[in-house]
Amino acid sequence: MTKCLECKNLKRVYESKLTRYLAARSAVLYRISTEFAAKQQVDMERAKNDVEEHLLTCPFAARVKCLALLPLQESSALWRPRL
Repeated sequence: MTKCLECKNLKRVYESKLTRYLAARSAVLYRISTEFAAKQQVDMERAKNDVEEHLLTCPFAARVKCLALLPLQESSALWRPRL
């Protein structure tokens, strides 16, 4: 685990945004508002980019592979929830 507080905070924000995005992509919410799901995806992608940008300059990231801490998810515009 990394000792960098910025890494931890950015990762926590990313995970929160990812959770909100996945909830927005659920069948019920997605049917109501695709625009809401798209906004949540943008927020999640921004948080992910913030983490990745920080890791490029973080002195702790060179010693600890923080990128492996980010959960994999499909961010493709073609990805749709299963109904």
